[in-house]
Order: sequence, then C-alpha cells, then structure tokens
Amino acid sequence: MALALLPTVIFTLFTLDQLGRATDRWFRPGVDRALDSGVEVTKSALTRLETTVLAMADECAARLGGPRAAAPFAASPPPPVAQAPRRAVVAGLLRGSGIDVVQFYRRETDGWRMVEQVTPEGILLPSVFDFSATLEPALLSTRVIRSGAGALGAVASLGPDDALVAAIWVPPTFFADMDSVGEALGYYRQLGVVVDVQRRYVWLLVALLGVVIAALALLLAHRLAVQMARPLADLSGAIERVAGGDLEVRVQPAGARELRTLGEGFNTMTASLAAARDKLQMAEREATWREVARRLAHEFKNIMNPMSLSLYRLRRRAEAVAPEHRSVYEESFEAIEEGIHQVTRLSNQFSKYARMPEPHFERLDFTEVVRSAGRMHEHERVQVTFEPGPALPIRGDSLLLSRAVHNLLLNACEASPEGAEVLARTRADGGRAVLEVIDRGAGVPAELMPTIFDPYVSTKNRGSGLGLSLVRDVAAQHGGGAGVDNLKDGGARAWLAVPLATGGTDGANT
Repeated sequence: MALALLPTVIFTLFTLDQLGRATDRWFRPGVDRALDSGVEVTKSALTRLETTVLAMADECAARLGGPRAAAPFAASPPPPVAQAPRRAVVAGLLRGSGIDVVQFYRRETDGWRMVEQVTPEGILLPSVFDFSATLEPALLSTRVIRSGAGALGAVASLGPDDALVAAIWVPPTFFADMDSVGEALGYYRQLGVVVDVQRRYVWLLVALLGVVIAALALLLAHRLAVQMARPLADLSGAIERVAGGDLEVRVQPAGARELRTLGEGFNTMTASLAAARDKLQMAEREATWREVARRLAHEFKNIMNPMSLSLYRLRRRAEAVAPEHRSVYEESFEAIEEGIHQVTRLSNQFSKYARMPEPHFERLDFTEVVRSAGRMHEHERVQVTFEPGPALPIRGDSLLLSRAVHNLLLNACEASPEGAEVLARTRADGGRAVLEVIDRGAGVPAELMPTIFDPYVSTKNRGSGLGLSLVRDVAAQHGGGAGVDNLKDGGARAWLAVPLATGGTDGANT
C-alpha cells in the first residue's frame, strides 16, 4: 500500500503546488492594477478625442456663423468669417488640427443628408462616413457620435436645418475593444474571487479523495495479505508437522495461482514421502522377517539332522526289541518320523521365504500354468473345480507362478469346510491376466484384513503364515498384484494378477 500511495501523494502535492503557483502568478495584484490602468488610460484617451472633435465642431460652427459653443482650448473665440467661402475656412481650420474630416448636413423631409465634406490636404480616408442616421439623437444629447464603421465625431448646429460634424478615423473594432477590456477587467476580478474560493474546495476534495484511496488501498491490501498469508501460514504449520514425522498432513490449496501450485506440490511431496516411508518400512519388515526365517530354517535343520540320524539308528535296532513290544516301538517311530517330516516341511518353507529366487522370464500361457498347478494339487476333504478362461499370454517364471497358485489353492482348501468346493478361474482384465480362487469358508476377520499378506499372519491354528506373503512377492516380481476380499454370501476371494504380454486379451473388471 505504501509503494502504491507514496508516489501518488508526491505527484498530487507537486501538482497542487504548481497549480497554486500558476494561479498566484496569473492573479497577482500587479496584473489587476495593470488591467485597471489600461482601462483608465483608454478612457482618458477617448475623453481627450471626444473633447478634440467637440472643440473643432464648435470652432467651425463659430467661424461659419452658427450658434456659439464653448471652446475649451481658446480664451476667446475668433470672430466669425461670414464672407469667406465655407470650404476655405474649414480647410484652414483643419490644417494641423488632427481632425480627419468635417462634413456638412442639411435637414430634409426624410431626415438629414450630407451635402459637403472637407478633409485636410494629403489625407485619404479609408472609407466615407455618413452620420445621417445618428445626427438627430446626437444633437439632442452629448453631440458625440461613435460609429461602428470606425469613426468618432462631434456635431454642431449651423441653424435650424444645417449642421456640421467634425470626425476622427479610428479602427472599426476600437469601441468594441474598449468595451471588451472593461468587461474583461470585471470578469478577471470576479474570477479571482472564485479562484480563491475554489482553491480551498480543491484542497478539500484532494484530501477527501486521498482518504478514500487510502481506505480502499488498505482494504485491498488487507485482503491480498490475508489471501497470501493464510496459505503460507498453513503451509508453514504443515511443514513443521512433516518435520515432526507426520507425513499424513495435507494442506488445502488456496490463494493466488502460485500459492495453489505450491500447496499442490506440497501435498504431492508428502504423499510421495509417505509412500516411500511405507515401502521402506515394508522392505525393512520383510528383510527382518526373512532374516528370522533364515535363522529358524537353519536352527530347524541343525535340530532335525541329529533327530533323523537317531531315528535311523533306532529303526536298525528295532529287531532286537521283544516281539510283544515291537508294535509300540513302530507306532512311536512313525509318530516321531511324522513330526520330523512336518518340521522339515516348515523349515523348507522358511528357507524358501528367506531366499526368494530371481525370476526367469519366458513367454507362458497363464491359464495353462494355473491348470498344471491345479492338477498337482489334491485334497482329501475339498473338491477343487477349475474354470479355464481363454489363453492369456504373459511373460513370467513358471516355477514361481506355480508356487503362488499352489499356495492360493492350499489356503482356500484349508479354509473350506469338509465336502465344500473351491473354484479357480482365469480371465483377462484390462491388460492383466487374473486368477480368482473362491472358497466357502468363514472368510477373513476384519481385524486381519490390513495385514493378511504380512509374514506369520494366518487364520489357521497351524501353518507358518508365509503362503500369502510368497504370493504377494511373486506378484510383485512379475509387476502385478494380489489381494483378498470377503464375499457377501460367505467365503472369501483371493486373486493374483500379472500383466499380459503384447497382444493380450482384454476383459471385464474384477
């Protein structure tokens, strides 16, 4: 706001100062006095000219025997020249008088008419003046005639029906200019009073306008500051929470476009950090579980080897046992051998989980891989039904995929009640080959659903809990995924999906 208003205030004050100085220079007292003096000088000059033409008119009338008038410039009038020709007498009087013309008029029935005109020698008038129309009113008033055509004259009577006019030539606009000068002086004085009053109004208006602009600028600046400061404050608080380890924090993008972009970038960054943290935690957890599985498999083997050797030795000496006790020994040997077999199988599962082999990719038919794995699978209590879909070309490792399919079928059979049916089917789904294994068991408890693929998590009382973890790892090695969800009408559905090879078949969504 300061950056916006400061230049405006400086410019406004400078403009007002210059306007005041210009007004003072224009309406300074010297100009008023000069105009007033000009009007007075003009009036004095006009009065002098009027006096001159009046004196000449009276002088001519007196010399020609007309009525006597006062001569302002003579102590006593000269005697009349009755016998001299009128023209010669007037010409003599005009010589050196400064008068441009003397005209003689006679009254007739339709008014006054000029009968003769006398001019000084060497004088050429720019035009012929005729005062007939204004002669009668002048005789009845001041005897001064002002002609708009450019002449100033004075009339004198020579008798009841005769008169003469002495005149001086002036510019045609002389009298109009004199009147305009007087009017201008009056307007100038009025304008000076108005300017003094208006100057206060201008300052008041400028001050009011400045207050309004400042208020609007303050309001706008406040709104802009809020729009900028609030998102920045939210972002600052979110950054502090991220620094404290909370990667689930998000901000609501708001404000200007740059601030919204910043907020969206922050949300993307925290989402990426959270995903990276989850992957890192999962990788660390899997690495820990695999290390535990490796050590357990190693310890199991260390225990099973002596036990197997001891059992072998005992079997060789079983013939030395009395016949009536031999059956008891055989039952004990079988129980011990079954236990060793179960522990060895569990040790092998731990060993396989601890050391997942690198996949060897080749072109396969996913449906045929599932079919082959299903043929090798037999279960005494549950019937496995396979509904093959179309040929689904993929690139994968047949051994790893067969192991994953076997684990899904095994889990479904173990979760199903005796005599139930497990359904396995394959189909294409949007660029992926999908295997679905459906059982009619009790389903997956809701509390175990988020961790069902974690190692050592199982819904059965026996087992290692590594089957679904192996399925997930095999799917990840092939660029696919796996999942489990409960069915509305009972049971659960487990699925395994891997990408189709080029030219694969698309199908409906799962």
